[in-house]
Amino acid sequence: MAEVTVEDLNGLLESGVPDPVLVLTGGRLVVEPSGDRTAGASEVITRGDLREQLADRPLELIAATLSTAIVQRGG
Repeated sequence: MAEVTVEDLNGLLESGVPDPVLVLTGGRLVVEPSGDRTAGASEVITRGDLREQLADRPLELIAATLSTAIVQRGG
C-alpha cells in the first residue's frame, strides 16, 4: 500500500516540473508533469489542489486523507 507522506507533499509543492501532479504508479508515489504522465498512473493530487487545501488544513492531515483515499480505491 502506498502511503502519502508530508515529504511527498513537500516534494510536490517544491517541484520544478511544469504543472506538477502527485501520481501513484507501480505502487510508488511520484511527481510528474500533468501533461506528460506515465500511462496507467493514477492522480493523487495536483499542486494547485494541494495549495487550496493548505488554506485550512495542515500537511499531515492532507497526507492522511490522501492515504485513506488510495486505500479505498484499492491502491
